[in-house]
Amino acid sequence: MHHVIKLSDSDYIASGGERDVYQHPSDPTKLLKVLRDITNQPMRFTFRDISTWLLPDARLRLIRKEYDEYLRIRLRYPEPQIRLPITHLYGLAPTNRGLACVAERVSGAQGEVGETMKTLLQQGRFEEEELRLFNTLVAQCFALGIRAGDLKPHNLVFGYREAGYECVLVDGFGDVHALPVRSIGRWANALGLHDSFKILAKRTGLIWDRKNRSFQRAAGE
Repeated sequence: MHHVIKLSDSDYIASGGERDVYQHPSDPTKLLKVLRDITNQPMRFTFRDISTWLLPDARLRLIRKEYDEYLRIRLRYPEPQIRLPITHLYGLAPTNRGLACVAERVSGAQGEVGETMKTLLQQGRFEEEELRLFNTLVAQCFALGIRAGDLKPHNLVFGYREAGYECVLVDGFGDVHALPVRSIGRWANALGLHDSFKILAKRTGLIWDRKNRSFQRAAGE
């Protein structure tokens, strides 16, 4: 019989599009991302809810794509000195609230959960150091060929890992599109990354420099 991890409301951290995030109750270095049970939730007539009702496996497909991408990159670059800009994944675990994806926890300076780009921008605390670290992540995505199809400010977390303070993509990686064009080759993925970063620039107010593959602040900021 598998050991079932007992989660309580005090372990809850945040909610994403499809999953609720909890602190692992016995391992401070791990998070548990639990797919929400939608059977008893009222249906809203949004594209997401309608597609979930018509294609319930679509929610699982996103998780599979995430794990596929992590496995692809980890096997391609097994050397320990290569620091991946995406969160480490550790498999799946049963909990009393559903099956959980076990993921690395990116922590703040005082041990709290790392802060998202969205939070830092909203609070005016996105400084030059964060911009530099974010551009390091951007460069790594291109250099390592990481497929990041859902780049959003709340998916980018700043915090500490084994190598120090970093910007980490904690969600939204993998070729999640219905037509997996980014999987054709590195050139196709590079085009996709440019599009994703261009959209992210609009969401953040930063300027995407396509030629130099980097972000800049808007003039006057």
